[in-house]
Amino acid sequence: MELARAAAVLEELRAPAFRLEQLRRAVFDEAVASYQGIAVLPAQLRRDLEARLPLLSLSVRKVAISADRRARKALLGLADGKVIETVLLRPSPTRWTTCVSTQVGCAIGCTFCATGLMGLSRSLTPEEITDQVLFWRQYMRSEGLEGRLDNVVYMGMGEPFAAYESMAESLRRLLDQKQFGIGARHISVSTSGLAPQIERFARDFPQVNLALSLHSADEKLRSDLVPVNRAFPLARLSQAVGKYLSLTRRKVFLEYVLLGGENDGADSARQLVAWIKATGPRELLHVNLILFNETATRHRASTEPLARRFQALLLGEGIKATLRQNLGRDIEGACGQLVVAGGEGR
Repeated sequence: MELARAAAVLEELRAPAFRLEQLRRAVFDEAVASYQGIAVLPAQLRRDLEARLPLLSLSVRKVAISADRRARKALLGLADGKVIETVLLRPSPTRWTTCVSTQVGCAIGCTFCATGLMGLSRSLTPEEITDQVLFWRQYMRSEGLEGRLDNVVYMGMGEPFAAYESMAESLRRLLDQKQFGIGARHISVSTSGLAPQIERFARDFPQVNLALSLHSADEKLRSDLVPVNRAFPLARLSQAVGKYLSLTRRKVFLEYVLLGGENDGADSARQLVAWIKATGPRELLHVNLILFNETATRHRASTEPLARRFQALLLGEGIKATLRQNLGRDIEGACGQLVVAGGEGR
């Protein structure tokens, strides 16, 4: 829901001004999923709003739940018939995180990512992005899931910085205390390496976390894995990240998917160390190592022993590195697995 649009509709309906606050509280504070659940509003006003102002700009097609119940993936339909996927994760008993999409498909074409196989259909609107968070809050309430959804990662379908204006407006709404009220340090935005937007992001949202999908510090290999590297090669990327660090003094998370026999060897680790040292202070660059999740690509996963050896090489150079949890593999909701054929309903 867009709060500004809600205000305009209520004004057109000649509702008293205080009705906006009642509606805002019900939608954003209480995660009410239907107008019938907003008893404080008069019945006729509820009917009028239902006809003119949907609570969500998207509709749920399907929700899949992982065997360990720590991950849920939703297939959501958009007004034009296209569909996206979004994920709800429980990394710990007290934390809930949602992974949101910013585009239907993706034009970047990373060769190990299922979304990249789709191509790009279109970018999402700010409302379609934030409504994924609202949907999961409503879902948690209806399912009686304890806790509050207060962590958001822009790591779903699409390249957030290729939809910069929509992404930026959605961030402003998530940060707004009258809407979602999520703290800046509880939000992370991931990019495949659009260097100018990294520098812009540092100025626009210095307190929001930045993640960079790096995956290789070898120029040729990274260009093969992440084709946008041809436009913004490693030296330019290093410059952009260095500027980000100087402007924000905030940690950058380097996402690194380990691909068996491609980027998981000792030489690759040493190249990564060299790139990090040339880019900025080691204490501000944290590597998240991810075991590749199988998709319909030519790649294969590294092994955990090799991943641990890679991690040890980084730690030995004073670089912080974590082997990240892969939640939701069994429902194809883990990193790189989100895909909807053609971006259309099914």
